Amino acid sequence: MSYALVHYPNINTEDINQIRHKYDPQVDLIEPHITLVFPIIEPINENHLIIHIDSILSKWKTFAICLKGLQKSWDECMFLMVEEGKVDIVKLHNELYTGILAEYCRGNLLFVPHLTLGRFTKDTEQYLRVLKEIQHLDLIVYRCFVDKLHLIKIADEQRSIIWSKEFVLRN
Repeated sequence: MSYALVHYPNINTEDINQIRHKYDPQVDLIEPHITLVFPIIEPINENHLIIHIDSILSKWKTFAICLKGLQKSWDECMFLMVEEGKVDIVKLHNELYTGILAEYCRGNLLFVPHLTLGRFTKDTEQYLRVLKEIQHLDLIVYRCFVDKLHLIKIADEQRSIIWSKEFVLRN
């Protein structure tokens, strides 16, 4: 089992899912999302994890974000970027990776708030074709609020989410 903490943006995901169905191997596992705590595969006490997340989120109010623009990641993913609200998401991410989650922090990787559209090979031509295809869809600017997060438990084979707990931020 593994746990992750995600935000499901309250936006029209039709165009996003059109891309994800072609290029994202996790499209059938999870809806379009922004990850705040990456999957934790090692055993962790679920109740302690919930208490930790609840404690951090109790200090947070709902905040606005805007998804806009594309970026290729170091690991060959295409990201729809969080443009506005990026500072808040990074701050929340950093606060979450304290206490019980401190040992799981990926200090060697810069956290880049995003929604993953797909994963690609290192083939530059394929990447450029996909980039052109995505740009042709003319993804609009997506505005929404981070008002709730979901702690998800993913089955070992990473083919299904077997449990989810919702955390609601204050207004």
